[in-house]
Amino acid sequence: MRIMQVFGGSWGSTLALAYSQTHPDKVTGIVLRGIFLLRKKELDWFYEGGAAAVFPDAWEPFRDFIPEDERNCFIAAYSKRLTSSDADVQIEAAKRWTTWEMMTAHLLQNHENIKRGEDDKFSLAFARIENHYFINKGFLDSDSHLLDNVDKIRHIKSFIVQGRYDMCCPMMSAWDLHKAWPEAEFKVVPDAGHSANEVGVAAELVSANEKLKGMLKK
Repeated sequence: MRIMQVFGGSWGSTLALAYSQTHPDKVTGIVLRGIFLLRKKELDWFYEGGAAAVFPDAWEPFRDFIPEDERNCFIAAYSKRLTSSDADVQIEAAKRWTTWEMMTAHLLQNHENIKRGEDDKFSLAFARIENHYFINKGFLDSDSHLLDNVDKIRHIKSFIVQGRYDMCCPMMSAWDLHKAWPEAEFKVVPDAGHSANEVGVAAELVSANEKLKGMLKK
């Protein structure tokens, strides 16, 4: 594969880190947004009640789809339904899963984004892919795999952009990555949530890519 610059946000930041650490010789620059290291504490934050403290109104439809006796692990409970033999159950589970994320993705809720959770095809693909990787812990060697392998990419020019009020991928993950990888340029957007479409986040992502573009011209 040819040499490239890698860009990824949220789940994409997980993939970008995993790819870059596996093929550091193929990567000349990295831009990350909304850091997700696929650790248990991050999954617990979003799927076991952490973010629900801020968005209880959005959480309840997600929670209430699952019987009380299965609420000890929502990821496993949703996996069961997303792979059900009943197509209607699959679709309803997918909509609940997707809508929960869409309702928490912006500092101020974006109703156009929330509507995506009502799209059968989109929500089913979105929910199944996420849930499959989460139930399998990303197929990574350990909970701290992406932090443990930072040395492999320390030399690559990189940027980390994080919204201060990101509810999907809380700043603790970006902070942990920054502490492990101080060589990467770290920007916290003070008035932003998770989405790349937040004005301040978008501006920092453009700035980072412009800097990498400038490196290519040298």
